[in-house]
Formats: sequence, C-alpha cells, structure tokens
Amino acid sequence: MGPSKALVVGAGIGGLTAAQALQRIGWHVALYEQAPLIGPVGAGLGIAPNAVKALDHLGLGAALRDRGLRQDGLEIRLRAGRRVARIPAPGIERRYGAPFYALHRAEMHRLLMTGLDAAELHTGHRAASVTTAADSSSVTFDTAQGPVTETADLVVAADGVGSALRAALLPGYQGADYAGYTVWRGIVPARRAASLGVAPILTETWGRGARFGVAAINDGQIYWFAGESVPEHATLEHDLGQVVSRFRDWHAPIPELLAATPEESLLRHDVYYLHARLPTFVHGRVALLGDAAHAVTPDIGQGACLAIEDAVTLAAAVERSGVDDGLSVYDAVRRPRTQRMARTSGRLGRILQTRNRAAAAVRDSIASVIPTPLLTGATGAAFAWNPPSG
Repeated sequence: MGPSKALVVGAGIGGLTAAQALQRIGWHVALYEQAPLIGPVGAGLGIAPNAVKALDHLGLGAALRDRGLRQDGLEIRLRAGRRVARIPAPGIERRYGAPFYALHRAEMHRLLMTGLDAAELHTGHRAASVTTAADSSSVTFDTAQGPVTETADLVVAADGVGSALRAALLPGYQGADYAGYTVWRGIVPARRAASLGVAPILTETWGRGARFGVAAINDGQIYWFAGESVPEHATLEHDLGQVVSRFRDWHAPIPELLAATPEESLLRHDVYYLHARLPTFVHGRVALLGDAAHAVTPDIGQGACLAIEDAVTLAAAVERSGVDDGLSVYDAVRRPRTQRMARTSGRLGRILQTRNRAAAAVRDSIASVIPTPLLTGATGAAFAWNPPSG
C-alpha cells in the first residue's frame, strides 16, 4: 500500500504550506490551482512571530531568514507624521520567541514551492464540485480540456475567501462580508527605493477613513498599502493618480513612495472577511483551510500567518491521529482561535477606518497613551501561538 494522497486546492500561501506540511509527513500531494500559471504576482507580506515559528517547525525558517527582511519594530503614526505608538523588535522577540519578517509575496511563494514535485502542480484547474465518501473525497475541476475528477484520501480546500468548495459543502452559509474599505497595494523597486531611506520598521499611518502602511522588504524594495473607506461595489478606476491625489498631503515619505511606484505594480482589492462563523471546517474528508475557512481583514496582519498555522496543525493532527480523528482534532483546535480573530479583525477595521472626526480623535488618543509593554502584550492573541509539540 502506497502513501496517503492529498489533493490541495489552491496554490496560495495556505495551500502551498499545506502541501509542504503533508509532504513532510510522507504524504503524496497533488496541488491544483485555477490560474493558468503561477508567476511573480502580489505585493508585500508580513510574517509575524507565530508564522515564523510555524515555518521553523516545517524546516523552512532558515529560508525565510535568508529571503525575508527582519523588522526592527512596529509603529503607528498620524497623517502629519507624529508617532503615537511603537513596539520595538526586542520586546516582541523576548515575549513571543521569534522576530517579524517582511518580504514580497512572490518570494514567499517561491520559498514554499521549494521541494514540491513540479509534476504534481496542476494549473488551469478550477474547482467545480466536491463529493465525499467514507474513506476518500473527490473534486471535479473545469479545465480547458473539459471536466477532470480526482480522488484522494484527503482534500484540502485552500481556495480563498470566495471558496467554491466551501459553497458546495455548506450551501446555506451566507458567505463573506464586506469590511467597508478597499486596499491599494504597490511595490517601489530597489533602484527607486534606495534614496527614500525607509527603515525596516512596519509603519501604519492613520487618517480619517484612510490609512497608509509601509514596509521595507527583501532585495531593497519597499511595499506600501493604502486603505480607503468606500461603499461596497464602488466604481474606482485602476489609477495610481487617484491614490497620489488622496495621500498627497500626508507625511513623508508617503507622497515620495507613490511617486516612485511603477503603475504596473499597482493592485487593488475590496476587503471581504468571514464574519459569520462556519459550523465546521471539516466535511467528510475535506478540510477548509486559510481564507476559505476564516478570512480575516488585513487589520491584524494575520491572513497568511493563520493559514500557515492551519497547515502545520492539520498535518500534525492527521499524522498523530489518522485522517478521520485528525480532522476532528484540526476542526476543534482551529475554529475557536481563527473565528475569534476574524471577528476581531472586522471590528478593528471599522475603528481604524472610521470617517467620523470624533471617533478618529478618540482612536488616536488611546493609541498615544498605551504603555509599550501593554501594547506589546496586546499582540499576544496572535503572536503567542506555538506549533504542536512532539
């Protein structure tokens, strides 16, 4: 009898980490992605201490340290530039046992694809339906050549916040909720970033109805994101000039970063998350993972990190307890933590993106008086996670 087989649907951070984790325990893994190819797409990505510990558990920590840029701390500023809060890196590392890194999402993809069997990476496969049996599950994919059905001992549904497999398994679930804002993202290339003097400190600047975040990442690049409170389905042109106009009078180096950003690097996404709790992350031998199970808003910086945690927990559970009992363990362990964080992220997003002048003033005042040790401890809900022992 050969090794157990898993189908991983979705080649994002969560799906790739699941493939790594299952392969590490001896499983045969086939990975399916709806995009026609996997290329260098995306913007920046923060890897918080909890995810760093998860990657260490998988033997990938050294590669992260080699490719990512260690951050010297986290800080919050107001639009005129005044710093209202800072968490230095040494305090984070002492308390949570690992540093914070930032890197290009495409670099993280390359890291997670290292060692995976290229012959088992199938692009152009859009998941259409799923069926479960006592000892296996099957997924039917739409492809350019027609429908294809694959069967395995386990299916990992890592197909994102709009998960087709989640909709098929839980047709009564209401789906994702709009968080109230859209996010623009961009990358300043190294040749333009060198003169801007951005330190490796993850910085977020708050205004009314808008925020701007900056992170120095790998290879001398700078990643930025800009949040704008807008009605759902607002018609916005994909135009860097619109972002430049919105943030032209914010503190340096925000206008300079926008001026140095190539138009072709610009991305925009409306933010959706799973406010309503799923009744289960497991259906037969299908496990929902990452955004498909518990999409969070960017406000807690944990979307990719929680997906990485999921993958490590899932593999450890099925290795120790077998597929069926292991899936029960995975569901019981992951649902409380991730669903709590999804709801927290939505509440925090509403506070941080408020357009109300009085509410924004209260928000800023509170941030400015919180002592650093208390602020460091407040991150514990996310950072304090540790991989399964043994």
